[in-house]
Amino acid sequence: MSQERVFLGTSSGGNGIYVAKFDTERGLLSESELVSNAPKPSWIRFASNGSLLATSQPSGDGVSAEVIAFAVDAAGKLTQQSRVATGGQNAVALDEKEGVVVAANYLSGSAASFALSLGGLLTAANIAVFDATEHGPDAKRQDHSYAHDATFSPCGNYIFINDLGCDRIRILKVDRPSGTLTAHSEWHSTPAEGPRHVAIHPNGKWVYNINEMGCTIDVLEWDATAGTLTTLSTVRTLPPGVSKVDVRACDVIFSKDLRFLYAANRVHEDFVVYAIHPENGALLEVQRVPNPGKEARHIAIDPTGRYFLSANQMTNEVLIFPIDTATGFLQPTVSGAAVKSPSCILFG
Repeated sequence: MSQERVFLGTSSGGNGIYVAKFDTERGLLSESELVSNAPKPSWIRFASNGSLLATSQPSGDGVSAEVIAFAVDAAGKLTQQSRVATGGQNAVALDEKEGVVVAANYLSGSAASFALSLGGLLTAANIAVFDATEHGPDAKRQDHSYAHDATFSPCGNYIFINDLGCDRIRILKVDRPSGTLTAHSEWHSTPAEGPRHVAIHPNGKWVYNINEMGCTIDVLEWDATAGTLTTLSTVRTLPPGVSKVDVRACDVIFSKDLRFLYAANRVHEDFVVYAIHPENGALLEVQRVPNPGKEARHIAIDPTGRYFLSANQMTNEVLIFPIDTATGFLQPTVSGAAVKSPSCILFG
């Protein structure tokens, strides 16, 4: 039996960070064990130095979010190395490259950057605050900037900040080793689309942006020399005739062989499989599968590429779907595991 270690971050209502084992032969997730009681660690990822990084939101209005660095032992136990304030509220995402960490403060409309040492020590934050007068046309969802994602460009010289409130991806230059962020360029979506999250193809050229409010995916081209993004094509995540009103697209992830892209819709509650054109990166819908749970906050592919996992936040579960690796199709779910308010799935 082959097993992979998996960490689970949780959002509001969750208890912290959990670790579990995933059986890659049978597609089964073991009962999870709490390894950190950090409050609301909704996004987790590994840094290049081996530390596990987490966003955390202490309770209380006006209290700054934090980034926490943990050392990870062979059993998956976490030991805190350092923690620093992000200078903003509700940090929902972070990324790290070559010793620089950048977090997106959703409610504050800002990004915070830190230097990370080999021993896991984080410096005090450098904060980039976005123009408070800018906003999109939706008065309910876009009254100001909402930074929803932080993803390094392939070369690591830039950081992409998805700004749901301002209908754009902000491209910031990253100074090393300080981590200071400087505005460089912007990509603008269609108004009221709400860019939420990006996935970057390993070819370093194609960037897939999913829009939470518009329920669309933009295929973008990254120009590393100019530091700019350009729209190539756009597809809907909803089936024909379904309104995007009150539906929230969420996440995108590549298949292990990079031939397919998977997307998740919330409220409409389904997953969409797209074939990726090998020459231009364009997307063609090939399958649509209902989500038996509610509110897929995050989706992941196991290291073997044979299973698709969904963190269903509102039904307190992680569901597992086998993948037909020849067609990319998702098969009926074979198993699930109870996790309170799961928000992020991290293998390693």
